[in-house]
Amino acid sequence: MMGRFQPFHNGHLNLAHQILEDCDELIIAIGSSQFNYTFSNPFTAGERIHLIHNSLIEEKIDLKRVYIIPILNLENNSIWIQHLRSMVPKFNYIYTGNKFVLELLSGSPQPFDIRPPKFYDEVNCSGTNIRMNIVMNKEWKDLVPNAVYAILSEINGIKRIKVLFETQGNASGEIKQYPDIK
Repeated sequence: MMGRFQPFHNGHLNLAHQILEDCDELIIAIGSSQFNYTFSNPFTAGERIHLIHNSLIEEKIDLKRVYIIPILNLENNSIWIQHLRSMVPKFNYIYTGNKFVLELLSGSPQPFDIRPPKFYDEVNCSGTNIRMNIVMNKEWKDLVPNAVYAILSEINGIKRIKVLFETQGNASGEIKQYPDIK
């Protein structure tokens, strides 16, 4: 399971349950782990590990079956899958519906068993939507595990998201990327 988890939300948690129904172990690879304190990537890798770890504990998921590993982004996408393989334990299946990831996998010399996830409320349950709801003071708490809400409150994550939006947006509401990533 690969994502930025900015923040970890109920869609991610639902996918973790799906994978653990099918597989003995779950690898959660935190992508773009070196990026933080931007509106698109407000949380550090350590904070994201904390969000995920506590959410899994709250769900009574056996952590002996789970690896949570931060992965640095590469600027060379053609070697991304080799980089991923070098950073995580051996895996047999990739759960993705992401067209870009599917394209990267299609060029890999080793075939993969790609499994499409059953998406949970993919319209509302996205990190971008949750961050925008926070900025606009709209409801978002029901889109994340209770542990995530508690941790974001504890680390002033809600204020951080609002400050990042305010300081990185322009007059038309577009977010300037620091660095130029999504």
